[in-house]
Amino acid sequence: MAYKDYLEVDIEKPVSTFVDLTNYFQARVGDARAYCKLHIKSGSNSVDMTNHKMRFYGKDSNATPFTAAGGFDDDQPGDDRQLGLITFYFPEGIFQKEGKWQEAYFKIQGEDGSDISTVNLTLNVLPSQVEMGISVRPFIPELEKTRTKINQALREMNAQQLLNQIESMKTTVGAYTDLIEQHAVLNKPETVDLVSGIVNPFRQQLTSQMDSLSSSVTSQMNAVKADVTAQLEKNKVRYEYFSGTMLNGCTGWIGGCLVYIQNIAIGFIMGWTHFPEKSWKNINFATNPLASKVDFSNLPAGATIMMMPAGTQARRAMKCAPDEKSGFQQIGLWNSENDYNSEVYDPAADFTYEFSFVASPD
Repeated sequence: MAYKDYLEVDIEKPVSTFVDLTNYFQARVGDARAYCKLHIKSGSNSVDMTNHKMRFYGKDSNATPFTAAGGFDDDQPGDDRQLGLITFYFPEGIFQKEGKWQEAYFKIQGEDGSDISTVNLTLNVLPSQVEMGISVRPFIPELEKTRTKINQALREMNAQQLLNQIESMKTTVGAYTDLIEQHAVLNKPETVDLVSGIVNPFRQQLTSQMDSLSSSVTSQMNAVKADVTAQLEKNKVRYEYFSGTMLNGCTGWIGGCLVYIQNIAIGFIMGWTHFPEKSWKNINFATNPLASKVDFSNLPAGATIMMMPAGTQARRAMKCAPDEKSGFQQIGLWNSENDYNSEVYDPAADFTYEFSFVASPD
């Protein structure tokens, strides 16, 4: 799947007011799980959609509002969540009337809960080819669907048994009414016994039914709770932090972090270093804080940084990376080009650095 198959959506909201979905996606009335492939960008950079949420908002051509609808995944060929290449799925029942949508847009929520919306979208819904004026099932959010199912189950549970008990009670009360009409007067103990014989069995039956209902609801809620707990544990994010030590007269700090997400590990190495005079020519300046946790021999890692010499000397591009000659136990600084002779290394200098990588946890 090439980039051209994805619609670019820029969250910086450039000059263009609308993004036209027509050439990438046209919905049809009654569509179920329709989807559109999107490339989420911020200016010229792709947006890493890891740990982000995305929803669709807007009004259809009948001015019916839809909010917080649908979601995205990276399960289609060519998708890459870290590169912002995703597939957005519209929920079943959202396309109920043909025509252009009004005020349609996507909203992206970051890990910190902050929201950012895209520019307005041009979305055209075609009529159903099966039958014009097709009866479309209404769009119902997932929470509302779940609540409806639970209410329906509660209404139907043991309803027939309650009806049978009421019919039995009506028969017994009818027989007692006949006795009254025949002037068969009962004394107080007999009346109490008759009433007890009617009320107590009904109360026992009702208590039994309520206990059964309570047990069933409790069992279902426990199953839901266990499933939610399992899903949270499966998607649990773990962190590990490590520190390195400065070498060769350098001062500053260096740290490393590993973030475990399911079956991948994301690593970061960052810090700030001050080099004394005449020292920053191809030098190992610190120990590698992640050397004991990560095998760097098969994992390219490093970054080009900008050296900031003291005084008037111009800034210099250098390469910062784990040093192969030290068995990747140290972090070094090298010329990014082969111009070793003309370079001046006399003044003290500073630089900050940060590079990341993705590796298997094993």
